[in-house]
Amino acid sequence: MSFSSSFLFIIFLQIVISNLNSSNIIDNVPDQLATQIPRVYLSEQIGLNVSQENIEHEQFIHVCLFACVGSLSSSVLQGFTCTGVSQFERKQVTDLVKACRRKGLNKVPLLETQLTCMYNYIRTEPNVTRFDLYPPDVLLYYDYSLVPQSSCRSYFQELGDADFSVFSSVLSYKLTALFNNARSCLGITNTSLTEDNVSVLGNMCCMLDGSYIKSSDPSILEKLKNCPDLTADQAAAVVTLLTNGNTQYGITLTWNQTTLTDLGMLPLYLPTSFYDKFDKVSQKPYCTVGNITQVTISDSTFPLDYDVTQFNNCLSNTVVKDNFDAITDKVDEKDYLKIVLQKLGEVLTTWLAGLASTVRSLLGRASRVATIDDIRSWTITQVDTLSALMDSSNGDWDPSLAKVIISKYLAVAGNSLGRAELNAIKGPNLCSLDLSVIQSISSQNLKEAEALNVNNCTLEAKKELFNISSQSSRAITRESPSYLLTKQFLGQ
Repeated sequence: MSFSSSFLFIIFLQIVISNLNSSNIIDNVPDQLATQIPRVYLSEQIGLNVSQENIEHEQFIHVCLFACVGSLSSSVLQGFTCTGVSQFERKQVTDLVKACRRKGLNKVPLLETQLTCMYNYIRTEPNVTRFDLYPPDVLLYYDYSLVPQSSCRSYFQELGDADFSVFSSVLSYKLTALFNNARSCLGITNTSLTEDNVSVLGNMCCMLDGSYIKSSDPSILEKLKNCPDLTADQAAAVVTLLTNGNTQYGITLTWNQTTLTDLGMLPLYLPTSFYDKFDKVSQKPYCTVGNITQVTISDSTFPLDYDVTQFNNCLSNTVVKDNFDAITDKVDEKDYLKIVLQKLGEVLTTWLAGLASTVRSLLGRASRVATIDDIRSWTITQVDTLSALMDSSNGDWDPSLAKVIISKYLAVAGNSLGRAELNAIKGPNLCSLDLSVIQSISSQNLKEAEALNVNNCTLEAKKELFNISSQSSRAITRESPSYLLTKQFLGQ
């Protein structure tokens, strides 16, 4: 059984409340909840046990990191910086790099500057070619000339889990070099990739053009489900591969609601020609009068030539969706109207069912093209929805749109900028809010939240955040752990 971060934090708070002595917090919290400990408690606890002599203030949080690196949450590991680790022993740094090797929902999102720094620390390690020890994204920046040919397959197998979109425009040329090296290593001589080729390449399949996709083993479709986006050329190739009938999804005549669900995110990027295949499925073979089309509906005698049975058999869901007003203007008998409404409901049900298993990803990926009017029509009442929308891996929000999203969430009775909300919003989006909204954040919630990047905030907003974070019964000095938690708001 899995629990949300909000639920786990409630449990954590009850444990902390049972003994407010900070020296006992970490002892009392079970290992399973260790990653829920906010920085404010963790810093104070480490501060009791770690001598701060000869340690720069900005490095103090890294002492905390290395003291419990194995149980750190992915969001904390995300704070790796070259500056912060520069004074530590190489083994400590390499251990931290290895700790960042996590997959799936626990993957540590890292930027190119962090990844290149990590590689510079591990490149001379004797086990640098133990590719399974390091984050797949770090492998993107390996000097391939140092990869032994005897283990190049292992290299590309691990690289297959990397996020290839992390490359900046400056280093994007590496994409071509990586694929060329993979072709050489795996003996790929044409555009027809085997199942084994596809398995090894993994996420690198997202880089391939349509000529590879449409002529490769059908298993490539499963890899393309992980792509952050598809080009028009790639999407057309996916449709070609699907419609040839040789994939696990069968021939088009067998496609149904389950097909859409099983395809995951792929239908979001596919052209109209893909959905036209479902129209053919919905047409029953016993439609004897003739399929109902826009032209049929415009005829003055429609629907006199169709009894209830033929009306149901010859009317497709898509025609109902595209001509709903025209049909209901012509149809007034109750039995006919029931059929129209049933088919419209099937359209909505099929669409929603196809997205059900990936609705959070949909919110993240598709939301960036929304307008303010689109956002105002959304229902944003839960912090999980807010978190999915604010996921930075799907791209940055325009500040004006971020403001509308957060404001819509806060407009719901009982919602506020608590710890969970601040962790979801992050710093840049927080900066989009009015000063009056920022002033509503409590000192405790701000201190318990993860580190916020407020570089884009106005000076007034930074001052307000600093004032909130420094509210305490005890004075904050440069020698206190609390100083690190407020320094981020000084604009330094």
